[in-house]
Amino acid sequence: MGPSADCSGLAGIGLAALLALSGCAPTLDLSAERPRSQATSNHADSPLKAHLAAHLPPGESGFHLLQGGHAALAARLSLAQRATRTLDVQYYLFHNDTTGRMVAAALLAAAERGVRVRVLVDDIDTADKELRLATLNAHPNIEVRLFNPFHTRSTNLLVKGWQALREHVRLNRRMHNKAFIADNQIGITGGRNIGDEYFDAHHDLAFVDLDVLAAGAIVDALSQSFDQYWNSIAAVPASALPVKASDQRLQRATAFLMKFRAEQLDSPYGRELTAADPIPGLLAGSAPWHLATADLIVDPPEKVLKRSKSSSRLLIGQLAGLWGVTPNRRALIVSPYFVPGATGMAYFEYWRSQGVQVDVLTNAYAASDVPVVHAGYANYRIALLDAGVDLYELKPVADPVGGRLRDLGSGSSRASLHAKTFVFDDTHVFIGSFNFDPRSALLNTEMGLVIRSPELARQVTAIAEDAMRPERSYRPRLVREKTGKQLVKRLQWHDVHQGQARVLDVEPETTAIQRGLLRVLQALPIEEHL
Repeated sequence: MGPSADCSGLAGIGLAALLALSGCAPTLDLSAERPRSQATSNHADSPLKAHLAAHLPPGESGFHLLQGGHAALAARLSLAQRATRTLDVQYYLFHNDTTGRMVAAALLAAAERGVRVRVLVDDIDTADKELRLATLNAHPNIEVRLFNPFHTRSTNLLVKGWQALREHVRLNRRMHNKAFIADNQIGITGGRNIGDEYFDAHHDLAFVDLDVLAAGAIVDALSQSFDQYWNSIAAVPASALPVKASDQRLQRATAFLMKFRAEQLDSPYGRELTAADPIPGLLAGSAPWHLATADLIVDPPEKVLKRSKSSSRLLIGQLAGLWGVTPNRRALIVSPYFVPGATGMAYFEYWRSQGVQVDVLTNAYAASDVPVVHAGYANYRIALLDAGVDLYELKPVADPVGGRLRDLGSGSSRASLHAKTFVFDDTHVFIGSFNFDPRSALLNTEMGLVIRSPELARQVTAIAEDAMRPERSYRPRLVREKTGKQLVKRLQWHDVHQGQARVLDVEPETTAIQRGLLRVLQALPIEEHL
């Protein structure tokens, strides 16, 4: 018997072992009841509604940017504390770390007051959190649902990988939406999930991110979107999990989380949160809401079940329908994962032909938390620069300069861009979960607000331009050289380092091994999955 027979025999044994592991793993109870529920009416009385009535005219919408991580977390905790009717919470990731526990404690505290709490979380990162989710779900006023779940429940990576291979079309599509809505009166959406790296609480990583507080009429659209996802066939109740939480466990968890939250709020970090909380000022009128018209654009939840035959129903189609395809003066795009594809390139080339300035801020290779997506972007850099698009790549650690990029973390935290925002003609601004890449466009579900506000557009532009400064970002430029009779195009990176202008001929802050890996990744035919 030759080596090939030995290999096929081993492969057969391995496959049999995987099947056995999968067969032994617990599964979801897909027959679990899924009672439908709806958001409370935005006309229902509540303290939040009464506060807003003093500052927002009837039928109007107000907005406030949440730039810093402290303010972003404080706003969520503050809304949970002030809610009297409902809290609807929808996230791609909900970590069990310091800030995740603080948010969970706030939800439990609201439920204890009689607030109805609905938590919808994508199932991509819940394998080791099942008991915690089941414990939250055990509270009579809290219901947890998992979106597009793995049916076989196991923390074994081989089992998860096998299931992902078997159901790759469905399981490769995830719910990337982010929303936090109190009493159908005030909501938060944007780029942040729930976790320390999003709220300046992580020791090693600080995401540069952006959310927006929305109040008034537009919040009903956020709630309607939440209801569509909550009542979707892809949302499975936590009661279907193969783990259950007793009343005693719920009581122990509640006591632990309340004590933990109190300790954290009494810490230096907690005091920074209290100081950064924008909600008291906005409700009292000492801080202004920016009044503006807006549209919520959101993918249908069915996007995770099958490829849509009509792009007009998807977020990208809705975005094109709202803005058209021709900004007149400037298009500013901020996206941590930027892979324009042929369609994006066609837009950029056309805009440039019409004299439109196009600026793109994304991550440098050294700042990216997903190198394979950076490889997809790297394949387009020369073509983008050749078309006249200006590129800026955020550094992982910025030089100390005046002003603040966002709260670039504390101490030695590595910065990574995570905000997803576009500004057209200094009048329209998009803030949401949508990355400018094929995954956001075609696979994952996304959402965001398109706000018609020159003031908010100016604020977002100022944040982006601060990050684009040469102390904080590299600027790739195109170098054209003649080699014999051939014209060769290559990249240089320009920045300011320790007060001095600098030009680099290789990918900044990378090793030869990292650059070799990037070239390998660039050659892989995986763009549609990035």
